[in-house]
Amino acid sequence: MKLKLCYSFCMNKDLYELSYSAKKDFNKKVFHIVLFVVLIYLSINLILNFVVFPLRQASVSMEPDIIENSCIFFTPLKGCSRGDVVVLEPFTEEKLNFFSKINDLFVRFFTAQQFSIFRDNKLMGDQFLIRRVIGMPGDTIYMRDHVLYIKPQGDKHFLTEFELIKKSYNINVLASPAGWDNLIGVTGSFEEIVLGENEYFVLGDNRNSCIDSRLWGVVPKSDIKATALFCYFPFSKLRLF
Repeated sequence: MKLKLCYSFCMNKDLYELSYSAKKDFNKKVFHIVLFVVLIYLSINLILNFVVFPLRQASVSMEPDIIENSCIFFTPLKGCSRGDVVVLEPFTEEKLNFFSKINDLFVRFFTAQQFSIFRDNKLMGDQFLIRRVIGMPGDTIYMRDHVLYIKPQGDKHFLTEFELIKKSYNINVLASPAGWDNLIGVTGSFEEIVLGENEYFVLGDNRNSCIDSRLWGVVPKSDIKATALFCYFPFSKLRLF
């Protein structure tokens, strides 16, 4: 009987030690899995905040090439040049101080860009403006019938945007009905403007139905947040910018 009890005690001890070891290994595996998932999540959010991020074009302002509900990848790492499609901060938004920006960045970071404490909690891409850079610092520009004419600093002659810009794009311009008052809506013509240092003139490709620099005026470089890389949806409109 004593031998049997001793054997039983030893077996229970071995099982206890085995169970503890197995539990320790299991907890270690769970910790590694959780750590891996957290690192993947943080890496994705870091990339989406500081390297490349997707935005949805929520209006018809950039048609015909960028249709409504197109999805585009942008990057803040690439500088903007003439003809680039860029993202602008909303002009109606209240300017945030440094600590408010940090808090907002923290919330958006840990909610995968879906929520903000200072903006409407819709898709973050809906809160930004997507436009095309046409005028650069130092340019003299004017518009006739929705086509921009540009004389870069140091040049003697004006060229149309399509003669000067190497990137290929199309604009949407509809002829005004007979008797239409051209003062109604966004103007299709204006006199010469000279752009100062760090000033840009941006337009929508849909010249008849777009609010842009014709209404706001020039855009400071600080308001240009990112440059388009490529459109990935809809698939029929896949393209590099």
